[in-house]
Amino acid sequence: MSAQAEASARPKAPEAIPGATGIRVPLALIAILVALTVIGVVGFVIGVATETEPHAWQAFLVNFLFFLSVAEGAVVVSASFYLTQARWGGPGAYRLAESFYVFIPVAFVLFWVLFFGRAELWPWVTRPALAKNPTWLNTPFFFAREGFALLALTALSLWFVRVSQRADVRQWALSNDNITMPPAAIRRLAPALALTYAGVFTLIAFDLVMSLAPQWKSTLFGAFFFSGAYWSGIVAMALTAVVLRGRLAPGNLFTRASVMHDLGKLIFAFSIFWAYTLFAQYIVIWYGDIPAETFFLVVRGAVIGAPSGYTPWMIPTWLVPVLVWVVPFTVLMGVQPKKTPAILGSVAFLGLVGMWIERYVLVVPSIAPRHIPFNWIELAVTLGFLGIFGLCAIPGMKLTIAAATSPGVLEAAEE
Repeated sequence: MSAQAEASARPKAPEAIPGATGIRVPLALIAILVALTVIGVVGFVIGVATETEPHAWQAFLVNFLFFLSVAEGAVVVSASFYLTQARWGGPGAYRLAESFYVFIPVAFVLFWVLFFGRAELWPWVTRPALAKNPTWLNTPFFFAREGFALLALTALSLWFVRVSQRADVRQWALSNDNITMPPAAIRRLAPALALTYAGVFTLIAFDLVMSLAPQWKSTLFGAFFFSGAYWSGIVAMALTAVVLRGRLAPGNLFTRASVMHDLGKLIFAFSIFWAYTLFAQYIVIWYGDIPAETFFLVVRGAVIGAPSGYTPWMIPTWLVPVLVWVVPFTVLMGVQPKKTPAILGSVAFLGLVGMWIERYVLVVPSIAPRHIPFNWIELAVTLGFLGIFGLCAIPGMKLTIAAATSPGVLEAAEE
């Protein structure tokens, strides 16, 4: 058979993703997500209006960073699939990675809420003398550059997802029996998005997190931060795949052992990369032993042999590498655990918990170094963000479900 005949025999991707519009979301689920959102809004308002400590604002910042990391990190995972010409899951793998993209523009709007809590979060706002470089750390320029960077990343991400869902791009993902390059548009957008993501998330790390303690600096902190966001996207994808596996029709994409195996390998590999960036940053600070650098770790109880000994932040600080690296590295080392949904899903869930704790440990000790101020206000705000994120995930999840049950996708996916 000629190459043209073989190409014509392959399944053709329709202009619109089939089946997505007919998927109905249970009203009970929507009601739960709306209720969580309302709880979050009410808790946030009460916290801002009544509490003397900035529980509401620090919880808002932590959850903004965490959920934006999951949504944007997963979209960049999709971009990396195009960069490596990954077609092991057909279009279903790309839809899975893009499941949470609607939260990205919502996060851009939520970012501006932080403007009203700036004095509660960043000490240099009320005490400009703390800023070593006031030209950089001043309120107008701070929010202008962050807003512009987030707007650029949001626009590029939405553009990327739109092109990724085009018929010609989905057709390329359906054809895994050749070495054809992806369509030109997505081939240009994918590296542009990856590079923009690295730059913007480095800026977010420096501004929104590092400037909470303006005396501290680490040039590797940006890479550590965006590598964690990328891994957050991977574990969110794996957890979603495990959940959908048992709730969709038999024979769906996520029942393929090869798909579970590939997701497990991604979790395993990038947990090691996250640990590498953590250690590379830690060892330089520990060895240099410069007070201007070590105090950030001492407060969190992360310096071995520190003279201050135990701090209340020590347990959550050391819990992070256990959940993000030790558990995935030990549990997913073999082939079979990666293919076992219960094991893979548990590791992914614990990984997400670990990444939330990591964001919490990066932010809150700079504001409350002597105690862990977690209370019902912070829990309510966290639940509120979870509700918003869940509502935003519905459109992308419909596309994922449609792709995971499409006969053409199932035929294209590797066994």
